[in-house]
Amino acid sequence: MSVELTILTGLIGVLALFAIVRPSMLFGYPIAAAMLMWFFLIPQAWRIESVGELNDFEPTLTWGYMILCVLMTVIGFVAGGARTPAVNRNTLEALSEKYDLNKLFIGSVALVAIGGFAMIMISREAATMAANEAWTGAIAFYAMISILLIYGACLSWLLYLYTSSLRCLTIAVFGLAFTVPTILFGARRELSFTVASIILLGFFFVKGRSVSRLILVPLVLFGGILVNQAGEIRGYISQKDSNLIQAVAASDQQSADTNLKRYDEMASGVSDIAIASWSNDYKLLSPYYNTIVQLYVPAFIFGRDFKNAMRADDADSERYSRYFANGATRTGFSDSFQSFHYFGCLIFFAISYCMGILWKNARSGDIVSQFYYMLLLAVGLKVFTESTSIFIGILPLIIGSTFVVFRYAQRKVPGKGGQPLVPYARQRLS
Repeated sequence: MSVELTILTGLIGVLALFAIVRPSMLFGYPIAAAMLMWFFLIPQAWRIESVGELNDFEPTLTWGYMILCVLMTVIGFVAGGARTPAVNRNTLEALSEKYDLNKLFIGSVALVAIGGFAMIMISREAATMAANEAWTGAIAFYAMISILLIYGACLSWLLYLYTSSLRCLTIAVFGLAFTVPTILFGARRELSFTVASIILLGFFFVKGRSVSRLILVPLVLFGGILVNQAGEIRGYISQKDSNLIQAVAASDQQSADTNLKRYDEMASGVSDIAIASWSNDYKLLSPYYNTIVQLYVPAFIFGRDFKNAMRADDADSERYSRYFANGATRTGFSDSFQSFHYFGCLIFFAISYCMGILWKNARSGDIVSQFYYMLLLAVGLKVFTESTSIFIGILPLIIGSTFVVFRYAQRKVPGKGGQPLVPYARQRLS
């Protein structure tokens, strides 16, 4: 094996080990990313070198770039945390002085209601589709809006942990319950991790309780199986009319696409990075711009021609798609390198820097930082397995849909034209 891959494996292995040694760091961004890469990307990388099928694409170029990106992720997270001054953990009384808790609850209900409406519209659109028909732009748009269900449930869960209000718990359970069928019968990895991280991070941030090793080990093993065998699990569920739990426990999983030659995420990333390096043809900001267009310009409203006209020209897409896998993404190492060459590692630094700030503030008790970290962690991990552009693209939706809630609930500061703060003893969240 190459020296570069050996160094990369050791670096990621050391970071992943922190989750076992210090379970309180399990959801720290670099540690969670290392756990994901250890179970998902590193086995793919070793398989690429052992088989030798992609030797013509010089995979060592990719391993070297990945080392740089992982180091930038760690440095950015540490720098973001160091930049943020440590404060005492907030109490419920301090939280109620900053925000009207009843208004925060109303905001969470509104988010769940909007997301629930989008789910209903998805069902209505799907009912009118013919068998095997591709998703329409309307369904894709409503699917994006339905994520507000998760946002509202996350906020209600935090409010419940702070206040023990049963109505907050009800809304949180109601919102998260919509994800159960998708997790059990769709085996969606990101959604599964999002729900798990919301629940566990809520306990950690508010109650100070980290995951015990007795729970951590089976969770990691279960997650490793789901991450690596999602295709086979979905095929088993479809063929056997089963669910996620039964599929993971089954010994006869079969992929529904066994007749197709499949390449994995790292193979796509390796070929992309090699082609970009050889051609010296870099896309600069076009992947990020195209992601914004893809997410926020619905074709069913503006028309497919208008949407296509807005996209940045990608004349080399066919060349880069030569080794594209059925069902596989190209990793964030690919699109960042294609955009900025080795300077693409600064994208990893910037994302991790922001996550480091949120992590430090969240552990200090800031509910806004807790909320955004819980939502962004799963999206942040897609930076490694899917693309960096998806993280940048989802920020307007997350911030735009939730900032207004916190702004609405924020109390006015005395001495700046606002009303005096209502003492906690007189505020009740029933």
